[in-house]
Amino acid sequence: MMQRWLLTLLAIPALALADNHADHGSDSNQDTKDALSEAYVMPVWVDAVTQVCPWKSEDAEGYIRLIRKMNDDGSHGLFVQWLRKGIAGAPTAAVSTLAVEPLEKDYLVRIEMPQPTLARDACRLKAMAEDMMNERRYEFDLLLRGPGDMQVNITRMLGGGV
Repeated sequence: MMQRWLLTLLAIPALALADNHADHGSDSNQDTKDALSEAYVMPVWVDAVTQVCPWKSEDAEGYIRLIRKMNDDGSHGLFVQWLRKGIAGAPTAAVSTLAVEPLEKDYLVRIEMPQPTLARDACRLKAMAEDMMNERRYEFDLLLRGPGDMQVNITRMLGGGV
C-alpha cells in the first residue's frame, strides 16, 4: 500500500513550482486550483515536505526534496528525492527517490526536518532525533551528491545527566 502511495507522491509536482510557473494573469487562479487539487492526492502519512538544495550533473539539474512520513507507531521515516527541472516546457520529474534506511529498520525515532548546508560538491543535511522508547538523542548527518548518491552517518549524543 505504501509503495503505491510513494509512486503517487513521485508524480506530484512541488506546489512552489506550480506557483512559480503561474503567469499571475487571468489563468493564475486556475493554476492554483490545479496545484491544490494535486496536493490533496498526497497520502496522509506525509508529515512534512521541503525543498533543500540544488544539484547539477553534466546533463541535468534540479533540486532535492525531503519528505518526512509519520508511521502508524508515531515514529518518523524520511525520503530524499532528486527532482530534475524540465526544459522547453517539459515538466519537473523525480529522477531518484531513496528512503533513509536506518529510520525504516533500526531506529524508532521522531526526527526534526533536516537543515541543509550547501557545500561545493554536495548537500549536507543534519537533524536531531529522539528515540521514542528511551529518549536517547541522535544526530543524523546525510551527505547528498547527484541523484541516488546518499551517505548516512548517525551519532549517538551523550546525555547531560550525572
